[in-house]
Amino acid sequence: MTDVVEQTKQKSLVDSLQFPIRAAFNKYSRYFKIIRTDRRWLLMFILGRFPWGRDLGTLFYRHYRHPNLFLKKNRQPKVSNLDYTRSLFPQLNVELAVSSIEQTGYYLGLKLPQNIVTELLDYAYTANLCAEDFPEIEFKYEDKEQIAVERDFDILIGKYIDAGTKCEALNKLKNDPKLRAIAARYLRSNPVLVRCQMGWTFVGDERGYSQKGEFGSPTILFHYDLDDYRALKFFFYLTDVDSLSGSHRCVAGSHHNRKLVHYLKRGQSDREIIDFYGEESIVNICGPAGLGFAEDPFCFHRGSPPVTSPRLMIQLEFAFNDYGMWN
Repeated sequence: MTDVVEQTKQKSLVDSLQFPIRAAFNKYSRYFKIIRTDRRWLLMFILGRFPWGRDLGTLFYRHYRHPNLFLKKNRQPKVSNLDYTRSLFPQLNVELAVSSIEQTGYYLGLKLPQNIVTELLDYAYTANLCAEDFPEIEFKYEDKEQIAVERDFDILIGKYIDAGTKCEALNKLKNDPKLRAIAARYLRSNPVLVRCQMGWTFVGDERGYSQKGEFGSPTILFHYDLDDYRALKFFFYLTDVDSLSGSHRCVAGSHHNRKLVHYLKRGQSDREIIDFYGEESIVNICGPAGLGFAEDPFCFHRGSPPVTSPRLMIQLEFAFNDYGMWN
């Protein structure tokens, strides 16, 4: 009997380690693939975490794309073919949004029209998803639980396959002239769309997070992204989101203010963030389906694991360069 229990424990340990090891392997394999495709990414990944490195990269790409703007910090590039009358956000003030992002790192004043939300949800409930880090695990939303049982794998994140080209409503959103104007003014360069994703974050348990690599703790660390020297993201909730259903959290002003260790260690616990920035600096973004917000990904931010219901969200990212990270 003791041998059976011991064997069961060993099998459970092997099963719990299988998925985080596979996820880590996929992650670093992707890094090596990016480096082989575009060696500039490695230089950016090393230098882009430091303020002087970001400044150098920003000056170089502004000069490379807009020679007449070199060293003119407050000048803006001319962005052609932006017809604001085609925007999904007729009331959106571009200058106000840019000013808010520059000061706090985020802007909350976006709202999708209801007909666009409906069109996106219609697509979401009929199109195919794949599990994060496991593209071979493909399924529809209604089949998620069945696939999880068959694979003996708790699917925490599901991303839609080629939604950026197959979903007309998402196409309208990613090409919205006001969103692109905000990105251009914030980056001070013609923006490049580097990521267009739509996906679910599902309710998980300790086993699921252990498989994902969080070692049994349903906690996602605060972190900042290193996708380019400068970048800007837009997020849109397609489900109602509160603190228990996957709210996004960011730390106001943290894109400008850094502790020395932050430049080397991108992941920080809630306690470490609170001790340095103060609890009042953490913005917990909740709201109904259709709520949107912009964020500088150099801000410390994290997702909240859904407890009561899954979250469906769109993520658009603009930057200087497309290194092929999200292809």
